[in-house]
Amino acid sequence: MSTMKVTPRTTFHSLQPTAFGTHDTESLLSYFCRLAVSHSVSTHVLARTLVERQGHAIRPDFEWQHRNLSGVGEAAQSWASWLSEETGVGNLDGLTLSRWAQVLPASGLAPARGRWCPHCLKEDQEQGKQPYFRLVWDVAPVTVCYRHKVRLVDTCPHCQTPHTRHHGSVVVPGWCTRCGCFLGDSAAEPASPEALWVARQVGDLIADQATLEAHPARESVRASLAALILKLDGGRYVSFARRISVSKSSVHGWLNKGVLPSLRGYLQVALHGGIPLPKLMRGDLEAWTPPYSAIQLGLALENPNRLERQTPRTHDWGAIRLELERMLKLEEPISVAEAGRRLGLDDRHLYLRVNDLARALGERWKAYQQSRKAANRVRAKAEVKAACRQLIEDGQGCSLREIRQMVPAEVLDSVEGVFDLIREAREELG
Repeated sequence: MSTMKVTPRTTFHSLQPTAFGTHDTESLLSYFCRLAVSHSVSTHVLARTLVERQGHAIRPDFEWQHRNLSGVGEAAQSWASWLSEETGVGNLDGLTLSRWAQVLPASGLAPARGRWCPHCLKEDQEQGKQPYFRLVWDVAPVTVCYRHKVRLVDTCPHCQTPHTRHHGSVVVPGWCTRCGCFLGDSAAEPASPEALWVARQVGDLIADQATLEAHPARESVRASLAALILKLDGGRYVSFARRISVSKSSVHGWLNKGVLPSLRGYLQVALHGGIPLPKLMRGDLEAWTPPYSAIQLGLALENPNRLERQTPRTHDWGAIRLELERMLKLEEPISVAEAGRRLGLDDRHLYLRVNDLARALGERWKAYQQSRKAANRVRAKAEVKAACRQLIEDGQGCSLREIRQMVPAEVLDSVEGVFDLIREAREELG
């Protein structure tokens, strides 16, 4: 008899992200807020439900707004993976910058306040679309909207309250969380050419990450920086540092101490090196030439200390799907984390790229764990009951100390609530 695999139903609505793979890619924070609206619950309720379903304890002072869901840190990576698991929607890490986590530090990425472009929000509304927050707005160096050539704003035009874009229990993207008025009514100042260049570069970076076959590697970036310094300034740290307006110790740290440039540092290098930001952060100098001709002729000297650039790792997701399907048929179920370990992948990537199979593995593992837990409890209860019967016949009390002397430790340690087991055994024995 043939069997048919059925993907488990999702806990949350399978809401699709907006403008994925473009300069206007939706942020994960916006996606999360729209998901709460879709379920007609507050963001606090949705956040607590999500975290609790992932098996994490909730602190009394838990506030989801304190986490940077758009950056490269643990919060962005974990929440993207969790939401993919619970919605069945893959690639949600593309609503963050986490695909650049190996080459981009988390510090300096989050803006002090939630910003927006009023023209973008008004345009969404006029086109009959649900307004949403763009990922590029949540990147600190970006201060303007490249499409509309205006500065981003962070204050409600109606109640004049700052920081009200998403800091509230009920968040409807595009409306103030304090007075409830439309944020697209704000007036915005014209943008400067320098700020527009930064916004365009970061927008290109966000659009480019949707087509990445492998996450950029730190060593590739280090090798590219070394090549840039060699071609622009003959390998002299001091001259290059002066060129891009950073300290020479910063440049030394990038090349020799494993320190990553900040996003502002990358932007400075891209500006003065005449290279697009996405190419620089991928370590791709194949078609790059210096923005001007060198005055001094370079000598074709070999550099024996030059490190060969490592080939970026790629994944055959078709083969990975076949391997996961084989794992689903194993007699003893395995967890998604174990599947990732066997494949040499982070389990979060499995939820993002092969969501249906990862969730099927997870559901099978949870059911297996529950059945083992129930079996362990039945076994432990039988042994505890037998021990209590013997103790009562000997005229002794059924305390935990006596029970531990009679029941093997591995049996008692395999269950929770040993005191409840002892109480149940005594009640059944009268």
